[in-house]
Amino acid sequence: MTLININALGVTLGDPLFTDLTLTISKGDRIGLVAANGRGKSTLLACLAGDFDPSAGEITRAPGLRVGYVTQNVPEAALSQTLYDTVQATMPPEQAEYESWRVDVVLGDLAVPYEVQHQPLSTLSGG
Repeated sequence: MTLININALGVTLGDPLFTDLTLTISKGDRIGLVAANGRGKSTLLACLAGDFDPSAGEITRAPGLRVGYVTQNVPEAALSQTLYDTVQATMPPEQAEYESWRVDVVLGDLAVPYEVQHQPLSTLSGG
């Protein structure tokens, strides 16, 4: 099942960050982005999440798909929150109240140790 289809995507901010990117992301795919600093990795993720408009190309998402990502710089207000609470805060309020088990599933799938899930973000390494 295709979740995201990227066709001829490009972003130009003065100079091109990337051009003519074509990619299909299917259920179960695991993708790593590797490039030097300033090459557009975070910008690409922002495009996939719908938080940044590309200069060229198109992104098609499966119906009902919600894309989330964590920004590079943690907002100051979030530093006192735990990782668990931060992930839970991304859920719609009515869902977070009754389906917090989903946070356990996501963090479990990422193999985040329980102790780390419940530490304030300010105590965790940026890496």
